Amino acid sequence: MTGMRCGVRSFVFVALASTALAADPAKMGPLAVGVTTVVAVDTDRGRSLPTEIWYPAKTAGRDTPALLRTYPLILMAHGNCGSRTNYEYLTTHLASQGFLVAAPSFIGLTQRDCDAGTATGSSNDWPFDLSFVCRTLHDVSGPLLRWAVHVRGIPTGLVGHSLGGLAVVEAAKLDPSFTTVATLAPAELGPDPEAAHRAKLAYLVIGGTADALISFSAFTQPFFEGLAAPKFLVRIGGGTHSGFTDEDSLLTPEALAAQQAVTRRQTTAFFVRYLARKAKFKRWLRTSDDGTVAVTAALK
Repeated sequence: MTGMRCGVRSFVFVALASTALAADPAKMGPLAVGVTTVVAVDTDRGRSLPTEIWYPAKTAGRDTPALLRTYPLILMAHGNCGSRTNYEYLTTHLASQGFLVAAPSFIGLTQRDCDAGTATGSSNDWPFDLSFVCRTLHDVSGPLLRWAVHVRGIPTGLVGHSLGGLAVVEAAKLDPSFTTVATLAPAELGPDPEAAHRAKLAYLVIGGTADALISFSAFTQPFFEGLAAPKFLVRIGGGTHSGFTDEDSLLTPEALAAQQAVTRRQTTAFFVRYLARKAKFKRWLRTSDDGTVAVTAALK
């Protein structure tokens, strides 16, 4: 299915907050962050999607008043048997940098479903779930209008981990509103010829060399090589699969914090440059290798 578009209305664009962002994009931004839980109900498909939203707020906390501004929208896709709140080190951070971030629970394949032995869903639903949540958060006359009024413009970003990484790639194929795609250890098995021919897409691909589930050399790098520019590949030496979440028992607290910092730094720089269309942080997107973190940039 092609030709879907999550944006449903014209809108007067308002720029990101003028407050200067931190020099290092891994550091928290200047904005306080609020968080709330909503439910996006797709009656046509019979899907009720609990969705967490992080947003720039007047004061930090749950259900605190949002700032009266608009921000680019980013959707976060969790992995198989995961949770929408598994990535708060990243979602909260992006909101502090001037984005509105929404993470739906993919009902049927959440951590709760898997722990209870009741997992019955299909990941084939996930790209359509993402498009629906995006469309709903752009509808200023719809059920989530309270949050839609804070969304700036139609172009929307995606972040996906593991099977959620596959979901965001597929969502970008069916919905042209998704223009910037960040994948964390994506469950993509090699190059994607169709994605290589998609115009007006920017990709960030991040993987770890110690990922025992999605091999960096066998899957992550070949997938990156099959994409069209602009594209960026980040290799984290010693990075693990669950190191892209809030917890990983295989890593020391220091190693987990280091992997999270790399992920925050690169995703923030990527979305500020290609979704918010700001020049800030672009130096972090240059080809480099410090022995632990290697960045490969292909701009053309």
